[in-house]
Amino acid sequence: MGHAEVDQSVRQVGAAMGEAIGIFMLHPETFGESIAAGYANPLAGYVAGRGGVLGAANGTAVSAVFTVFEPNFTGACWDEGVGVRGAKDAAEVYSNQVAGFGRRYLTGAEGLDRIAALGEKVIAVTPGGGLPLYAGWRSMPLAEDAPGRALQVMFVLRELRAGVHFGALTLSGITPVEAHMLHGGHDYTMMFGWPEPFADGADKKDRYAEVEEATNRRMTEILGAALDHDEVAELARLSEGALAALKANVPG
Repeated sequence: MGHAEVDQSVRQVGAAMGEAIGIFMLHPETFGESIAAGYANPLAGYVAGRGGVLGAANGTAVSAVFTVFEPNFTGACWDEGVGVRGAKDAAEVYSNQVAGFGRRYLTGAEGLDRIAALGEKVIAVTPGGGLPLYAGWRSMPLAEDAPGRALQVMFVLRELRAGVHFGALTLSGITPVEAHMLHGGHDYTMMFGWPEPFADGADKKDRYAEVEEATNRRMTEILGAALDHDEVAELARLSEGALAALKANVPG
């Protein structure tokens, strides 16, 4: 397998894991579980749960780490969320939600043990410097069962790629709103709490493509330091299979 094939496999891993975890994060069942856990506002459960690995931080710091969300929105959700359960407990609740989602909707997918094993090889050798959410999540305990553990590992790897991407985006000078508009359009941008009107970033389209290339290039280096070419291809194939199983099993 040549460099181009490895690079393509790494892109497939990132896309499949990103979409799979996005399904979990945005699903009504996940929001319902957050409400059941005591969060009147499920978005507060999301911010406190995902960011709880940062510990007793303030809303300003958490907003800086989340990067692509409107800061006041993130800070308010954080303050509300940690007021319910605290940071450590919020992260534990959210990690258990990830595992539970995997148990319900990944069971029967091919190679879940291998997704976890290969992903953990990457996590074991990839330090968390400059990647605070990834650094926090890589230290969280993992479930013993294959579907729960596989989705948790996918979650950690998604945080790894997101952290790399956020760094490249910050250096590029592209604003979060411009990035959202270039990536997903108006409705997508609204999900992140930013007020209208939205700058469309059309004059930075080429620069945004460079950010994506820089992110993928670095992720190829990271996965290549932990896995051989065949293992990267295997992780790509199994990740896409897990995503397909999730999409087939998750209720609409």
